[in-house]
Amino acid sequence: MSVYDLLEKWGVSEYTTLTRQDIDDITLGASILATGGGGDPEIGLLWAYNVLNKGKEIVLINPDDLPDDAMIAMCGCLGAPVVLTEKTPNGNELDIAFQKLSEYLQRDFVGVIPPEAGGVNTTVPMAVAGEMGLPVIDGDGMGRAFPELQMTSFHIGGVSASPVASINEKGYATIIDSEDAYMAENIVRQTAMSYGGISWIAGYPMTGEQMRQTCIPNTVSLTLELGRKVREARNLHHDSIEVVEKVTGGWSAFKGKIVDINRDFGAESTKGFSMGQIVMEGIGSYKGCTAVIDFQNEWLKLTIDDELVCLPPDLITILDSETAEPIRTDIVKYGYRGSIVVIPAHERMKTEKAIEVCGPRAFGYDLDFVPLEKNRV
Repeated sequence: MSVYDLLEKWGVSEYTTLTRQDIDDITLGASILATGGGGDPEIGLLWAYNVLNKGKEIVLINPDDLPDDAMIAMCGCLGAPVVLTEKTPNGNELDIAFQKLSEYLQRDFVGVIPPEAGGVNTTVPMAVAGEMGLPVIDGDGMGRAFPELQMTSFHIGGVSASPVASINEKGYATIIDSEDAYMAENIVRQTAMSYGGISWIAGYPMTGEQMRQTCIPNTVSLTLELGRKVREARNLHHDSIEVVEKVTGGWSAFKGKIVDINRDFGAESTKGFSMGQIVMEGIGSYKGCTAVIDFQNEWLKLTIDDELVCLPPDLITILDSETAEPIRTDIVKYGYRGSIVVIPAHERMKTEKAIEVCGPRAFGYDLDFVPLEKNRV
């Protein structure tokens, strides 16, 4: 049964068949929303290209069009982003992950949803869906990127992360099944470390009804719009940063040059996370000011002249001031220049439960979350 047969069976007549240009734009938009994480976007981009080159199609559907009892799952990459560039996938890891998960649950999956807005973890699920002849759901579990398995709107809304199928590039498979999402995160993290720092996972099996109640809706469409408008701004030599602000509802908080970096690339002591801190010296209207950003795979905490500006789950992204190309935590270098744009998180990521799961204290900060809008500078 093809993806179009499924849609006809469900009575769905409105959908988007994504083009190569759409994939380019989604990759750019998702990389901007990935808050410095999400891995090397080229990997997801090329994976999706390969699926299209085979003559297969990637079809995006609205979350409301999935039947209530239809079973879907998320899939993506888990581990240290820098390792991903050294241990590239062979392209069938997630096909195996879905097969193992389906066998374990004795259920067939009829859709795929991205776990986050990320350079890899938005486009790879689309590629896998295209390969398997399934639709991609226009939504995700974060509206940004976060480093841990439980840090999703799915978990926050009561969907179990388990079982999770974890696969490496050689096809070795591990099934993690724990009612405790934090225990599942711990085991899947240790599995990724055993695989060399990176694993490919399929998890959060859920029904269409559960997905609608918990997902961050229409994020793939948002990344498509964001990437397209930034591309058009570049071509017309317009202000790309201003475009990002308009599309996301964010604003520029700082512009400067990176003058110091402290970073640990996914060591055992950091459980495979890339962690550290950067210091930026202000330029232009920010001359004389200093910005400090902590990160754990993604940018987490922003202070400017010792004044707290942004904490998770709100978004921090560093963009090239001319092109709005995102500067990631795994590639940032001394001397890079960029603009810091901060973006309010989706409301589903700012509930009391959400702040418990992915707010400041989840990352070890003894700080209360204050919505970005109240810290605007």
